[in-house]
Amino acid sequence: MSLLQSLGLRRSPRNHRAGARTTTRKHNTLTGPGGLFHHKKRANRNAGYKASLTNPNSTKAGRAHAKHELHMRGQSAHVPLTKKIERTLGMHQTSRSTRKKAAARRRGY
Repeated sequence: MSLLQSLGLRRSPRNHRAGARTTTRKHNTLTGPGGLFHHKKRANRNAGYKASLTNPNSTKAGRAHAKHELHMRGQSAHVPLTKKIERTLGMHQTSRSTRKKAAARRRGY
């Protein structure tokens, strides 16, 4: 046993785990892994939560989570009843014939 080990300043090889994690960070906690300017846009995330409230394919738990997150961020989680009905019944602002014509134009015929 060396002097450093006896003073507790160095681990013995038997107690040292192979491949133990280091304490060095790969990024600054202030900037995050993406850097200072490459971060999640708060407004986009809020918009996604807001959209999931009216999405008929989202689960009840997902809507509850989105509502909770919006309230935590100080945002309104209110969705008008008319929007809920339109989304559920599949009613769109653009008529089906207009959408079909636009899709055909994009395909080139």
